[in-house]
Amino acid sequence: MVTPTTQRRSKYAPSVVTKNDLLELLNDDFTRECRAIYAHAVFAERLKDTDAATSAAVTRAGQETVLASLALCQLIYDYGGVVANDLDELNAVLNADRVAQAGWTTETLRRLHERAGQLRAAGEPGLAKRVRRIIAAKRAVKPLAELVVDRQRSGAK
Repeated sequence: MVTPTTQRRSKYAPSVVTKNDLLELLNDDFTRECRAIYAHAVFAERLKDTDAATSAAVTRAGQETVLASLALCQLIYDYGGVVANDLDELNAVLNADRVAQAGWTTETLRRLHERAGQLRAAGEPGLAKRVRRIIAAKRAVKPLAELVVDRQRSGAK
């Protein structure tokens, strides 16, 4: 028998977390954005001489990622936290291909949706709205995986 306390409201229902936990999760999201910035830079550099158009598209997508990371950074500060980037730069450069995998953007968007729900649950609807703006901006840009796959499909190497 399902009781009201064991019934799950929705698979999208935000999990309740403490402010410190939420700040840690936001910092993880910020680190993820920083990893994506490095990946965009790596791919823009790789493609610069062989496919200038794709390199320019990757650069534009990377600029949008920079804006998203800055928005997350400001959000962390506005929530009363301190930005802590736990990214190893060499590791980010060497593992740029992970960001270019198809599931990276989907997972990033899922995490950001979760953060928006958690911020709403924490009584911060304004901050949640800012996270939703980041999500909307990310959806408006073609993911790195698609840019790289499109280039591979065209036969360019």
